Amino acid sequence: MNFKLFLLSIGLLVSSVSAQTKTNLEVVDSLIGLSINKISNSVLDKSNEFALNFNSPEDYKIFNNSIVDKLQKSGFNLSEEKNRSEILNYSIENIAVDYSDMFRDGIFGEYLIQRNINLNGSYFVISSGNLGNVNNYEYTFKDTVALNAVNSLQNIAYSFTSPEIPDEPFFSSLVEPTIAVGTAAIAVYLFFNIRSK
Repeated sequence: MNFKLFLLSIGLLVSSVSAQTKTNLEVVDSLIGLSINKISNSVLDKSNEFALNFNSPEDYKIFNNSIVDKLQKSGFNLSEEKNRSEILNYSIENIAVDYSDMFRDGIFGEYLIQRNINLNGSYFVISSGNLGNVNNYEYTFKDTVALNAVNSLQNIAYSFTSPEIPDEPFFSSLVEPTIAVGTAAIAVYLFFNIRSK
């Protein structure tokens, strides 16, 4: 009996836990991981020492440690000495976070908003003084988030994670009060109409 109760309580606990939505910075970090995978697949010999040259706007320097970590986990042997190693030039040219298409989840549901995050940049390798081909990358992430959760997904210290939120749609702001007033009017009409008979 106690074992069944234990399993039931664990089952209820697991079913009540919902997935937490990733923040904008976490999504960008996962997109950077995709770009590192592309680099890892294109560079065949990772056993040589590589010096990382990260060229990006100042706001994007927050990802420097994450890029180093992802490169090392992909098998790159990173070094600080640029004169005796191959140089991996990696740049993030643009990170764009955008909110669009606000809508309701049903007639009386909460407002939802579509989140679009785009990452693009380029990379190339300098080996023995020879400049390799410049390779571009671009990755896009789209999902739908609750409007009331948007502030917790942003980081105000980094402006690229905090775009402008669109206004509430005009039509949907009229539907809810119209339904409420219409329902009240019908209820009053039926109350007095049925009562008088």
